[in-house]
Amino acid sequence: MNIFKYIKKAIVFALILFSLSLALQSPSYAVTLEGKWKLTSLNNSPIPEQFKITAAFDPDESLITGNVGPIPYFGSYKSTDNKIELSNGVIKPLVYLGPEPEEYFSTLSSAQSYDLSNQKLIITNYSGKKLSFVKAE
Repeated sequence: MNIFKYIKKAIVFALILFSLSLALQSPSYAVTLEGKWKLTSLNNSPIPEQFKITAAFDPDESLITGNVGPIPYFGSYKSTDNKIELSNGVIKPLVYLGPEPEEYFSTLSSAQSYDLSNQKLIITNYSGKKLSFVKAE
């Protein structure tokens, strides 16, 4: 009786089970905060297409960058688990961009938590206001 034959089969079986467990995990495990996101709604109100608001998270630099239309903004952030905090708020243009962009900056600057699932990101601030994003290509 060759014991190594049984050990080899047990290792192969364990590797197959491990691979299947990874493959069958929820899609939300494949989504990370990192990358570029497009805003789809602000407090459950759809964003007009002309605003084209984006956010991109770089965890290596703890940096958030994005655009409101053609106008860029940036800031630094910290995130652990599902908590997020913009360290010094967002550095945005000094020009008034309208009520939707201003509410976006206000909500983003006071962000408290986020939820990721199915290529969607929802950021919630201390007042319960929400920013909903989809993963941008």
